Amino acid sequence: MKTIRRRTPIILFASLIAPFLIGCHGSDDDDPVAAAETLERALAPREVQLVTAEVREERPSVQLVGEIRAFDTVTISSEVGGKVDLVLVEVGDRVAAGTPLVEVDRKTFQIYLQQAEANLAAANADKALAEKDLERKRDLRSDETIPQSAFDQAQAGHDLATARLAAATAARDLTQRNFERSLIRAPAAGAITQRMVVAGQWAEVGTGLLNLAVGDKIKVSARVPEAWAPELAGLEDFTFTVGVSGPVHTAKLYSVQPVVEHASRSFEIVGSAANDGSIKPGMFANVVLEAPTAKQALWLPAAAVSTSDLPQVLMVEEGAIVFRKIRIGRRADGLIEIVEGLSPDEAVVADVSGLSRGIPVTIVEGS
Repeated sequence: MKTIRRRTPIILFASLIAPFLIGCHGSDDDDPVAAAETLERALAPREVQLVTAEVREERPSVQLVGEIRAFDTVTISSEVGGKVDLVLVEVGDRVAAGTPLVEVDRKTFQIYLQQAEANLAAANADKALAEKDLERKRDLRSDETIPQSAFDQAQAGHDLATARLAAATAARDLTQRNFERSLIRAPAAGAITQRMVVAGQWAEVGTGLLNLAVGDKIKVSARVPEAWAPELAGLEDFTFTVGVSGPVHTAKLYSVQPVVEHASRSFEIVGSAANDGSIKPGMFANVVLEAPTAKQALWLPAAAVSTSDLPQVLMVEEGAIVFRKIRIGRRADGLIEIVEGLSPDEAVVADVSGLSRGIPVTIVEGS
């Protein structure tokens, strides 16, 4: 710390003299010489040292309690109604895209499919017979062996067989699709986070059966006090830990809530990070946000800051003590951060103990 030596005139205040004058006019037995010496010592200026703040280039940071979330969660439901035959996964299982998860009344839908395929085969046979009949009638009509009405009837029969074949094909395709849907598969790679179904349960269309956390990434969320909003401009990533002694992970900024919630006076930030499987959604995270831009921080010794009432520092003007209100921040290693109210080149009294406003002082150089 740098100390400054100054020579300033001593100012005597009536408020300081009065108590000692009263003390000097006591009983007749008082020694006038001793009283005068006592008064002189009491009124002598106090010796003080001055110190300037230590200036540090720092990136302000804040520690927050966050939460681990799944990057994306999909609720898996059945697209067909029926009784659940089998549940093929449990909570915590990691699955690849297309992995079978649940079977819903597979036997019934297989029977429907077989029926649809039989109807399609019959429609194909009818269509083939109608085509042959139409060809035969066309030849006979060309020789005018049959009347036009007979040919028209054959044409109508062919068209009807063609339409029935199309309907049978569509019915088979729909039944095939329902049969395939009766085996519910994972829509994407991920991990099963919740199971809401058991074998024997009736599955309604659209009712959630399983929750799937998609992908190998997780989200890290934390609520940030509104006062930190200006400090985080340009933030691209932040660090977090999980557990007491877990490794430090880095999360890339994913989103920032655009409004401050009225009740908590805070906003949410969300980051995304890779997950090796050791981090599970629902865990708490210790999040550290560090401002992207460094700024000057002023630090004073704790002895130079009065914190008994409002935070203040003591300064010397015209040989006497004056107070300056300040705003303080962090404390570390016997130092206090001065957030507001002091410039780097301003000197303050190094030790505020026993000093009050207006006391005359002499500035001395520190040893």
